[in-house]
Amino acid sequence: MKKLSVLILLLLIGAMVTAGCTAFEGTQPATFTEDTLSRSKAAYESENYGYAPAPAPQATQAAWGYDEKSADKTGASLPEQKIIRIADIKAEVTNVSESAERVKEVAKRHDGQVQSSSVYAGSQNRYSGTVTIRVPAERFDDALADIVAIGRVLSSSVTADDVTEEYVDLVAQRDSLSNQLAQYNRLLAKGQNVSEILDVQKEIERVQVQLDRIVGRMKYLDSRTSFSTITVSLSEPAQVEAPGGYSVPAVISDGIAGFVDTLVWLFIAILTLLPLILLGGAGYWVYQRWKKNRSE
Repeated sequence: MKKLSVLILLLLIGAMVTAGCTAFEGTQPATFTEDTLSRSKAAYESENYGYAPAPAPQATQAAWGYDEKSADKTGASLPEQKIIRIADIKAEVTNVSESAERVKEVAKRHDGQVQSSSVYAGSQNRYSGTVTIRVPAERFDDALADIVAIGRVLSSSVTADDVTEEYVDLVAQRDSLSNQLAQYNRLLAKGQNVSEILDVQKEIERVQVQLDRIVGRMKYLDSRTSFSTITVSLSEPAQVEAPGGYSVPAVISDGIAGFVDTLVWLFIAILTLLPLILLGGAGYWVYQRWKKNRSE
């Protein structure tokens, strides 16, 4: 009996030790061999799951409309730059009329338009003129190069006025006023009495006037920035006369002109002195009468 109790106690101790070892092994992290990984991959591919790699950062930015070149450090997209370019060229040419036509041809060749043109005669049969053209902004430099080649450039100036900030501000004002106008129109549709409707209509008219003014300014800036202005002032060189002898016709002409000028001068002098002559004559006649009466 005593031996049986000891045997049962040994069996219970062995069972407890075996259970403890098994529990300890269950708490250890699982290890994976290459064979296990291969079987897991095969099982994943056999389930018809589609696999696509994550898009690259640049591709993701392009998909969301983000361009790194057109964005500042804050991530906000930059607006299109608006620049008004104006050129003023003064050139000396041999023939002003022909050169003015060449400037007009430059405008037509670069899909531009002639804004104004004038040619007039000066002293010594020297002609001068001014031609103002407008060409697309992207062809401004090419058109300017063609115009410079027409004659000898006396002076040239090019100015660029950046109106981007003003344009962006106008866009913001336009959007804000458009939203206000839409809200007022909704309120007008819900108007219950005449006074409310009149008040809303006044606000609509006020907002509409401001909106029209802003839109008009934006159209003006769009026109000035999309087309650049070039003003060309043309003049002919002074004629150099070689010294020579006198000619008979020229001497006669100059003599007649001098005689006529003398007569005109004398006529003007007589008309100027005539009141004094009449006053002096009257005084002399009175003096003679007084002297004659005294002698009698």
